[in-house]
Amino acid sequence: MSEETHDAAIRGPVAIRAAILVSGVVGWMLTVTFCFCMSDYEAIMATPTGLPVAQIFFNAGGRTGGTIMWFFVMLVQFFTGCSAMLANARMAWAFSRDAAFPFSGFWSKVNRYTHTPVNAVWLVVAFCSCLDLIGIGSTLTITAIFNITAPALDISYIAVIIAHRWYEGQVQFHPGPYTMGKWSKPVNAIAVTWVIFISVVLFFPTAKPVKASNMNYAICVAGFIGLFSTVWWYAGARKTYVGPRTTDTIDMLPPEDPEEIFSDYDTP
Repeated sequence: MSEETHDAAIRGPVAIRAAILVSGVVGWMLTVTFCFCMSDYEAIMATPTGLPVAQIFFNAGGRTGGTIMWFFVMLVQFFTGCSAMLANARMAWAFSRDAAFPFSGFWSKVNRYTHTPVNAVWLVVAFCSCLDLIGIGSTLTITAIFNITAPALDISYIAVIIAHRWYEGQVQFHPGPYTMGKWSKPVNAIAVTWVIFISVVLFFPTAKPVKASNMNYAICVAGFIGLFSTVWWYAGARKTYVGPRTTDTIDMLPPEDPEEIFSDYDTP
């Protein structure tokens, strides 16, 4: 998405930090509110609706109030799905453009009428639909797939940090206008440590004693994804993938003149 963002070097990091800050504050407030509204934890977890949060809404507002509150939850989920579809389709198109996907030539095509990657969008729609169909036959399998989403997303964040720190002595790197300076390495270390810790925790089973019926099989899904990606890379992707194949012209700004760099972005 940063490839299509104006002043991405500034707005990208600002958007990420703002999203984390707002989500953290609002999420904490929402969690505290839910805790105060839970009258009987066991009853809520055993709700016949199968949705503990929905039961909290119904307990607090009755059938009418709970339904209205649940409508807003559905609305948020709809917009979340739209944003996720946008990001996934854009990522699928970018990987196809860079020849990192099977049949990249087809998925990377841009519709000449809409000027959008329609093929990549339908690829994401079809793939997600197939995943949802798994839930019809096996709740355990679809739960494992859903459980991998959080750690997979977090690991994708630190993968960039680890790669940057691993190759910083081999590749010339010019810090952009938005940098943390001397705090970069400590913050990177904290981020990597936290993500590794929380990812391990998210792979733990959620109930005791652990049985085949309540085991968290997300680690199996993660292993399959890692194995498939590794095999695909060595089978041919490493020969065709050379990085982003954009036609944009990148202006190399002199790192020794920070005042000139910041003046281009109207920052104080």
